[in-house]
Amino acid sequence: MRIGIFPNLMKESSISLVQNIVSLCKENGCEYYVLYDEEESGHAVYTGIEKEHLLSGEKIYDRIELAFVLGGDGTILKSARHFASRGISVCGINLGSLGFLYEVEAADLPARFTDILAGRYFKEERIMLAGELEYADGMIQRLPDALNDIVIGHGNVGKLVRVDMSINGYFVQQYPGDGIVVSTPTGSTGYTFSAGGPIVPPHVKGMMVTPICPHLLLKIPLVLSDEDRLSFSVRYSRNVVRISVDGMTDYEFACNMILHIRKSTAHLDFIRFDGGYFYANLFKKMRGAE
Repeated sequence: MRIGIFPNLMKESSISLVQNIVSLCKENGCEYYVLYDEEESGHAVYTGIEKEHLLSGEKIYDRIELAFVLGGDGTILKSARHFASRGISVCGINLGSLGFLYEVEAADLPARFTDILAGRYFKEERIMLAGELEYADGMIQRLPDALNDIVIGHGNVGKLVRVDMSINGYFVQQYPGDGIVVSTPTGSTGYTFSAGGPIVPPHVKGMMVTPICPHLLLKIPLVLSDEDRLSFSVRYSRNVVRISVDGMTDYEFACNMILHIRKSTAHLDFIRFDGGYFYANLFKKMRGAE
């Protein structure tokens, strides 16, 4: 098995955990690589790891079939589209953060590593969103796939924007307000939840549309099929509008553009061990427990 290790360099607990995973890989004859940040080359997390096992950027994704990701949900979001496009399964190890995407705690790592090698796990498929920006001249710009959400929002705090939404080619509603969140079930526990949207379990293959602080009596979020196709425009908005993909990349949304969103052809597989983990974790996290 070819394993990739993705540390969170902002968390000190990553150091010992990376060493533990490396030791487990050596003991079990697994090929392994650690994601290497050249700008942080002196970080203690890399101490004692042979140079040939340190890979930076795109190189690591082409060498592995399973990724151990350490940290919080943001650590997974940074690499989600790379994992999905190459069919790399993800096992998230929580390091004390909110971690809705994580099932494995650091103390359980040795037992879970053994379970993986023995095949005692299942893969949970998470859908992703594909976004395209259509320009006035017909040119199409493909956006990175989103695991959580694609957000349309104002570029200036406190400035109202007007977002027109169509579903499957039919105009539905203009939303004046702070914007709109289009989310996967994975993202339903994130910004969508904060904006008043529903929590949707990962096995439901749908999309959520949630208005952000709408200046309307109609504030109800929508749950749509993952086969629906959404289109948005801001041609009646007089203020700056931006598009954010998973909170990682940002684009200008001009009044002569159309944003198209649909389910991506790619998906991300998570390694899971307990079929009831989602509901157990959900209410523990919502109560503020770590």
